[in-house]
Amino acid sequence: MQPPDASEDLVVSTPERVAFQYETAGIGSRFLAQVLDVVAIGLIQLVITILAASLAGLFNAGELALLVELILTFVLLAGYFMISEAAMNGQTVGKRAVRLRVVGDQGEPLTTGQAVTRNLVRVVDFLPVLYAVGIVVMFANRRAKRLGDFAAGTLVVRDRERINLYDLGSGSAQAPVEPPPTPASIWAPPPTVEVDQTASAAGVPMPLDRPIDPALRRLVVAYAARREGLPAFRRQALAKSAEPALRAALPDVVASGGPLAALDLLAEREGVSPARAMHRHAGQAMAWGITSLVFAWFPPIGIPTGVLAIVFGSRARTAIRREPETWQGADRANTGRLLGIIALAISSLIVLLFLIGFIFRSG
Repeated sequence: MQPPDASEDLVVSTPERVAFQYETAGIGSRFLAQVLDVVAIGLIQLVITILAASLAGLFNAGELALLVELILTFVLLAGYFMISEAAMNGQTVGKRAVRLRVVGDQGEPLTTGQAVTRNLVRVVDFLPVLYAVGIVVMFANRRAKRLGDFAAGTLVVRDRERINLYDLGSGSAQAPVEPPPTPASIWAPPPTVEVDQTASAAGVPMPLDRPIDPALRRLVVAYAARREGLPAFRRQALAKSAEPALRAALPDVVASGGPLAALDLLAEREGVSPARAMHRHAGQAMAWGITSLVFAWFPPIGIPTGVLAIVFGSRARTAIRREPETWQGADRANTGRLLGIIALAISSLIVLLFLIGFIFRSG
């Protein structure tokens, strides 16, 4: 069985243009994409400035040209990332050049609401200067998520390895190979066995008679992790689209029970844990952590919210460690707790400086 969150990569299965495994984007590639986006914004700003200057010369109205430039500049700075990610399926000019993409936590396409949310929180990530808060948060979790990603439930991944279900159908079946005596898992070449047609007809799981195709394995891993949440018609459609590859791997099971029976059998043998629920205290820790950091300069709010972030984060961490097969959200809990600690330290320092100043002034 795969341990929970054992990899930084995201394995998913989506109805459209299936991408079975996403590699999480690192800080370096995201920084490069950000630099390219800044260049793109600069070029657009140059065009706006030229346009405003042309209007000023054409209508002899410098104030009107300045107003137009200010409005367009505000729209550019406020909407560039929102509009680009919403319209380009999670990409900006910089992300597309570096082959990055923003997706949902479960690998689903980015929604407009998520694009707006993650970029509204970008202001907090930028604090106090040059994304200092965002960089700290990205180093604090394995998937390099900033506060905007946590708030919107998104993830930045490398837009590389993709595979369509049609690739499974068009691939030729692999020839049987000489198996080892004792396979370590279902993905190793199985031993040669006599196929019992009676048992197959009765629905008894049959052993694999050839190595499984790597593309089919990625599908099975993704399907096993999400099949509990997939409706029956979606599971049927997914299995039907992959029927040629399933028939090559388990011909007897497909013949007797259909492609969905073969897909379920492979999923059960893979033993991937089903999707785990997000622990409620993890989300609360993240929310209180962001609040405490925003109001860290105002101790009456920063201190209590920082304490709440630490408490909820600690509770979530304890619960997730106790029941890792049931709960997820360790990254959110740890990040919220860290933000609470930082905010608490800043607020406490402000209170200390205030007390010192008050004492010296009184003396």
